[in-house]
Amino acid sequence: MIKEQFIRNLGIMTEEEIQKLHRTTIAIAGCGCIGGFSAGLLARMGIGTFILADPDVFDVSNINRQCAATHHTVGQKKVDALKNHLLSINPYLEIICYANGVNEENAEAFVNEADYVIDAIDYFAFPEAVSLHRATRKKNLFVTTAVALGFGTSVLTFSPHGVKLEEYIGLPEDISIKDLKGQTFPPAGYSQSLPAYATEDKLTEWLSNGTIPTISVGQALGPGVLVSQLVLHVLGRKKPPIVPESYQMQFE
Repeated sequence: MIKEQFIRNLGIMTEEEIQKLHRTTIAIAGCGCIGGFSAGLLARMGIGTFILADPDVFDVSNINRQCAATHHTVGQKKVDALKNHLLSINPYLEIICYANGVNEENAEAFVNEADYVIDAIDYFAFPEAVSLHRATRKKNLFVTTAVALGFGTSVLTFSPHGVKLEEYIGLPEDISIKDLKGQTFPPAGYSQSLPAYATEDKLTEWLSNGTIPTISVGQALGPGVLVSQLVLHVLGRKKPPIVPESYQMQFE
């Protein structure tokens, strides 16, 4: 029987599809912007189990765009704050937390019980993202990621049998995680056309300062597209664009 809070999902999804989502486990690496909003949407869609990872805590500067970031959660571990937020949506959720984040040592354990993986790892933690992608390929899982581009977004889904993350951005496939230290995902890899306010000079300046400007709408658009594609894929209705193809939405 469908719980009352999911009754309005009926009609768009069948009872069998809602039950399938309840039996689905989503691993989300990164509990801030993309990860937090994605988790909230998935919880309202009826996903039953989450595996969350993030080593960071919320600070005041996160409040402009991150799902569980409020003045009440400043100083809290992101995994704990997001877990509490999700349980306030559905107290019957099963949630496993990795409070030290995802890394080369634990990535395989992190995805071991997952059905689908979301890569929402911080932009400047690229070695950890590569570790996550390598673990998903070993487990034969799809991994999807999104980036906020000001007033827009791009969403990329990697198949375990398709183009690898390393290959996509032009790195040797056998490069060691140690040798990736200081490496970042090139912005051009997210989008064929960056917004006018993100010029090459601006990007270079932002990256050198270690802070990329970002606002709430892009961080909401990305998860909206990502979760739609993920759920339709899980339900067997429609396969998302697979890298090297991607989905982009941009408002200037």
